[in-house]
Amino acid sequence: MKNLLTIAAVLLIASLSSTFAQDLSVKVNDPPIPYNGNVEWGNDLLVSASEPLGKHSGVYRSSNSTIYVSVPDTNIQSGAALVILTSTNNGSTWSNISAITPASVISKTKIIIGSTDSVYCFFISGATVYCWNVLNNRVTQVRGPSFRDFDVATSSTGSMYIFMDSLGTNNIVRYSSADGGVVWGVRGLVTSGGANPKIYFSALGDTLILNYYGGVLADTATSTIRGARYRESVPGTMAVVGSFIDVTRSIAPKAEFKSVRHGTSAWFIYTSEEAGDVNIKCKVSNNGGNTFVDSAVIASLPTADEYWFDAVHHNRDGGGIDVIYFSSTGTNRGNTNQMNYITASKSNMLSFSNAVQFADNQPVTSTVGYTPVLIPYYNSLGDAGAVWVGETGTGRGLYFDKLSPSVLNLTVSLEACSPPQDTVTVLLRSAVSPYAVVETKKVSLSGAGTASVVFTGAVNGVSYYIVVKHRNSVETWSKTGGEVFVNGILNYDFTTAASQAFGNNMVLVGSDYAFYSGDVNDDGFVDGADGLLIDNDAFNFVSGYVVTDLNCDGTVDGSDAVFADNNAFAFIGIVRP
Repeated sequence: MKNLLTIAAVLLIASLSSTFAQDLSVKVNDPPIPYNGNVEWGNDLLVSASEPLGKHSGVYRSSNSTIYVSVPDTNIQSGAALVILTSTNNGSTWSNISAITPASVISKTKIIIGSTDSVYCFFISGATVYCWNVLNNRVTQVRGPSFRDFDVATSSTGSMYIFMDSLGTNNIVRYSSADGGVVWGVRGLVTSGGANPKIYFSALGDTLILNYYGGVLADTATSTIRGARYRESVPGTMAVVGSFIDVTRSIAPKAEFKSVRHGTSAWFIYTSEEAGDVNIKCKVSNNGGNTFVDSAVIASLPTADEYWFDAVHHNRDGGGIDVIYFSSTGTNRGNTNQMNYITASKSNMLSFSNAVQFADNQPVTSTVGYTPVLIPYYNSLGDAGAVWVGETGTGRGLYFDKLSPSVLNLTVSLEACSPPQDTVTVLLRSAVSPYAVVETKKVSLSGAGTASVVFTGAVNGVSYYIVVKHRNSVETWSKTGGEVFVNGILNYDFTTAASQAFGNNMVLVGSDYAFYSGDVNDDGFVDGADGLLIDNDAFNFVSGYVVTDLNCDGTVDGSDAVFADNNAFAFIGIVRP
């Protein structure tokens, strides 16, 4: 059953031949689209069996656990230019809830959560940008026509800020709205020499990072990419903080770019085409985007081009960045295109994980520009979804994949340090020789020696060794054969038996089996070299959080030396495959 809702403020755009020829309307729909699948990462769930005609977008609304995806497509619903598809079960099924009519080509959409938890879809048709409140179906025009690109974001106050690229000039202007897009503030000129603005609000605070092509060259992609920071003072009002900077002056074509910020940590991700090869590079900032350093390649294969990426922040392990991207081998390279996922944390900003391929179907590209979209859930686990276009077997369609990080519930004990309230490094290694490191995480143990370790690269049913490293304990591996995650969960308790460690390499302390203490210099063995370090610190009355304080009492003395001496006498060291 369909109801037609015509916008009260009739938007006539007769002067733009490529846009709507009649009044803009919203159609509210009820019947679901009967696409079914499952919610496991690595399984593609069909969102729409039709190829989009423009750039789609998506957002997760936590208040009703619903994914909203905006799709510019005239085939999903007859007579419609843009539809909103929703899923309340992590992509298993999708419903078409609303649409913009009449049918026409919409080149770009951006869907966000705004004030009062409303969902807003911004889209450009012809040269006019619109703001559509998806929940109450109010559509407003964002100022006058004549724009060729835009980006929009929401602050923590719910205010919306939009930066737009003027058609026919190199002006970038900005507007704001504190009332859900009903009224847009006065025009603010950002620059008269820029193009293609991209914006991102920090995960912490209300600082916005702006990037754009500055000093626009004939080949726009070869232009310098500039950056600036804005800070919101009150809802709907922001001002520049610091100076505009050149983020990269590389003359190589840079077709895509985006900044992501979490607190004072910021990443600038961009594509770079050199000698016919396209790779994804990254620069980082430890001062919130005031300066960027350390350009590094984060996605590169000698037989493929890496591009069409999206990036967002995550809140796992103190915060970081998630990136998805398209890896194209091309028709001359086997036609084995991939959608890949990588991640990094604030603690080691340029240390990205190994790429994880998550598309079962062949991903595709098009001059239409429907780049993949990463939809963060911003929950405690760091769940996210990816929406991308791929082959269906009979054509092209829109797919959804859910990233569900795996959780290791770990319990350990430390021989000398009780309670074991300290930091440990947990490595997930392949159970197959040469036992490659899959992922590494640093976590804090509770007083009971427990920690929940979140991994994004673990696969259900695959065997892994769990390796735990502590600052002055012997590195310890899990038992022979490896362990597997089931439905994203793995519970492992080292303390229940000596056999829980590879080679029974633990000692019984009270009722718990514990990691041997004393490997102060982290060379894999407890020996005289470790004892010497402890003796020297004890002689000098060293205190505090130091590696030679084995029993964690804050003082280095003879009681620490006893553990090291006993374990050295017993030739204690790492036992591993």
